[in-house]
Amino acid sequence: RRVTQIVGHGPAFTKLDLLDEDALEALFATNSFDAVIHFAGLKAVGESVRLPLLYFQNNIGGTISLLKVMGRHGCKNLVFSSSATVYGDPASVPVSEDFPLSATNPYGRTKLVIEDMLRDVFVSDKEWNIALLRYFNPVGAHASGLIGEDPKG
Repeated sequence: RRVTQIVGHGPAFTKLDLLDEDALEALFATNSFDAVIHFAGLKAVGESVRLPLLYFQNNIGGTISLLKVMGRHGCKNLVFSSSATVYGDPASVPVSEDFPLSATNPYGRTKLVIEDMLRDVFVSDKEWNIALLRYFNPVGAHASGLIGEDPKG
């Protein structure tokens, strides 16, 4: 409601699966995008250990579909929601951006693979502008789980 109050209209919302490249294509064909902020993906570390292939397919596969469609439509500005899990179990804290990368679970590995993919995309086509965000707590909920997303996943 606050956004609507400020700008006079609500945000456009389309629910789709990033693995459905045809749906993505239709969305990009009927809209004009300057940039994409990519927050989509599965994110429960424990679940990723039990269901690694689901995480690889969803997080990596969905990102591949998104990048292909973005590229076809000339939308080459991306902010990617990665995770501090790409640092694995750091030898010391605080962690800095130049620490070695070594994910210790399938969820973290999906983020690390996607970061590597994005670097390769940029190397192959310098028109891309890509920012990586490495959150230490992307959930942002109250520990009780009553407000926001359940931090226990």
